[in-house]
Amino acid sequence: MTASLMALLEQQLAAAEQAVMASTGGAAWCQLQRDGRVTGGVKYDEGRLAALMAVRRHWRGSDPATWVQLLVAELNQWQQALAAIQVQPKPAMPWLAYRQGGVDALTALHEAVAASVVR
Repeated sequence: MTASLMALLEQQLAAAEQAVMASTGGAAWCQLQRDGRVTGGVKYDEGRLAALMAVRRHWRGSDPATWVQLLVAELNQWQQALAAIQVQPKPAMPWLAYRQGGVDALTALHEAVAASVVR
């Protein structure tokens, strides 16, 4: 079970990394920002990657029995951060995209984990 959960995470991380590379064209983040080329798509993919990397950090060195709880806690944090941006009178679109990407990635991972636990 532990290996399969980590494999799910690694698969989703690889997909997020590929999406970041595709949306940035391999350019450095700082260069994209300097050039004014940071778009919602880039920030969305960055959010996906950041959220999944946070889960990997939490899972490493922790008891695998707590992995689902750690994932749910991380998802809740990202959902709260997204909600805080959404209620702003003029939310910054890059931050909305970033947080939405993280929420979407963690939701997908949670659904995949839940499906693998049921099997």
